[in-house]
Amino acid sequence: MSETQEKTLRVGFIGLGFIGAPMAARLPEAGFETWVHDISTDAMAPLVEAGAHAADSAADVASHAEIIGVCVLDDAQTESVVAGPGGLLETARPGTIIALHGTIHPETTKRLAETAAAKSVTLVDAQMTGGPHGAAAGTLRYMVGGSEQDFERVRPFLAASGQDIIHCGPLGAGTTAKLGNNLVQYCFWQALTEAQNLTRSQGVADEKIQEVLGWILNDSAVLMLAGRNALEADPGNDFLAERFAGAAKLLEKDLGLALEVGHAAGLKMPAAELTARSASAILALPPED
Repeated sequence: MSETQEKTLRVGFIGLGFIGAPMAARLPEAGFETWVHDISTDAMAPLVEAGAHAADSAADVASHAEIIGVCVLDDAQTESVVAGPGGLLETARPGTIIALHGTIHPETTKRLAETAAAKSVTLVDAQMTGGPHGAAAGTLRYMVGGSEQDFERVRPFLAASGQDIIHCGPLGAGTTAKLGNNLVQYCFWQALTEAQNLTRSQGVADEKIQEVLGWILNDSAVLMLAGRNALEADPGNDFLAERFAGAAKLLEKDLGLALEVGHAAGLKMPAAELTARSASAILALPPED
């Protein structure tokens, strides 16, 4: 075995969804020996073609990998993957590091870290922003919580899909930073929708107000606005309706977490409260019953 082969880092990734799949695809491209798992076997096929190994379970991933990324929907799924039956902690060796990418409550991260520490396994919260296009291009921005030593150890793994990797502080700081990031994004969507409605009412074309606001519109806002305008013009578009219904659930989940953390700290957060109540209107969906 050559010196290069001896130093090849063995990594894993669980959760090959909208953003997880392009994140995971960057790992074998970066030269890591990679194991992947998802509840959908179809989701694993393109990764296997790209050079990854398909694992039967999260535990199977942990039996091979030294650093493992977890990108699933919410707190419950994250807890199941890490500490549930067939989860990572069943087989993870001492010294394994698990990077949590899903937007969850900071206390969930800390609780799982305590459980993992009993098996000499380390958790960091490595939240990201930039969407699937950023993941595919390797330009995600990571917000990481954990010790300086753990941050440095996980940095090469994150660098496969990330351009900016920010150490935000101790465990939980990355998750809290992501909640703040999402709060600003979603409140901006609320303001952007209101601005468009206002200017429309006075005869200003949508493309003109978008041109005026172009200096503050990021890619996420542009895509959101294009999609919601298309759905508004064609409410029967099932594809857009399904995508935006999912986006509304994420908006409500993420702002709900931010409000829970903020209220526990005694903060008043009227903009977040209004935006959380307005998810359907922001995304041109019919109001919920």
